[in-house]
Amino acid sequence: MRFLLATPILLIAAGAWGADRRKPQIDPESQDGILLQRILQERTPEVKLALLEQFAAQFPKAPAIVWVNGQLLPIYLDSQQFDKALAAADGLLAADPDDLDAAYGALRAIEGKRDADLAAKYAAGSWDTASKAAQTPKPADNASEDGLSEWTHRTAQAREVMTYAEYVLYSRAKECADLGKKSQLVQALETRNPQSKYLPHAKDDLTVAVQSGGSAQERLAWAESTLEKEPENEDALLLIAQYDLQRERDLPKVLRFSLKVIDRVQQRPQPDDLTPEEWIAKKTRYTGLANWMAGVVYAQQGNWRQSELHLRAAVPDIHEVAMLAAAYYYLGYDNYALAAGQRDEQRIADSLKYNKLCAGMASPFQGPAQKNLEVLKNEFNVE
Repeated sequence: MRFLLATPILLIAAGAWGADRRKPQIDPESQDGILLQRILQERTPEVKLALLEQFAAQFPKAPAIVWVNGQLLPIYLDSQQFDKALAAADGLLAADPDDLDAAYGALRAIEGKRDADLAAKYAAGSWDTASKAAQTPKPADNASEDGLSEWTHRTAQAREVMTYAEYVLYSRAKECADLGKKSQLVQALETRNPQSKYLPHAKDDLTVAVQSGGSAQERLAWAESTLEKEPENEDALLLIAQYDLQRERDLPKVLRFSLKVIDRVQQRPQPDDLTPEEWIAKKTRYTGLANWMAGVVYAQQGNWRQSELHLRAAVPDIHEVAMLAAAYYYLGYDNYALAAGQRDEQRIADSLKYNKLCAGMASPFQGPAQKNLEVLKNEFNVE
């Protein structure tokens, strides 16, 4: 398990919102100018908010609407009126798509609304806008001090917006119950920044969600998509192998993927996000399942020696009754086939042992195992 990450601390000054560069030009003889003067003179927050909202309703196309939206956005965010905050941010972005203050405000609104669909739209768009700003060339050495200061502030602000956009994608993906949407959000995060500090956590969460829920088709789609980018991903390899074996299709691929899982977890160093105990538990579980699948496929291919080798390795780590019964059945058959013609006493004894174990378990293999015990009794005179 990875440590949970807290919401990033942004360098953006709350309440700044580019107010200075949005100061309105007032025509004191116009209706909107008269209302603007009242707003600027008002000191009571509640009354000022009512006047700002009145202006937005009456004069939505006035040049000063940008300044008004800039005033409304932090007020709505602070009061958790996220729908209104998003509308104000949209108004600002419509006037200036490169407005980082508005992009940040929109992200805060989306995070407050806890909306996965809007997160995919706004976080991706905000990241792209901020990324462009972050790459603005540094002013020349002979540039004014104000110019350099503005560049420093804007590029720092852009990097923080990018980080926050990544966090919003991660946090919405983490809470999203729809596997398809969850996967899309993680993909959007990876597309924007493959090195994001949130991406490993998002992928871990997606893996757990896929393996513990969702339809078989959703799990398969996730595994195939993951394997395209990470051909050695043991989670995807194991899931696809299990999916195909359950449907008794493409057994050579099942075998190939199972062997890759065994090799992968044996050779791979402990991941940073797992404790030693967690890594040992995962290796044990994955090698047990992969050895079991390899042993079953080898048995169906008539490769008794390899089947017996892998199933013996799997048995200590298999606890599901149906899988254990299958392992005992095939081990009984493997040893019988290997003993045939040679009267290998140890193989005969092992075949008898495993068939007895299988015959004592309620499973589809119980009847065949009981019949095999009769064959062993008649052919080798054993009880």
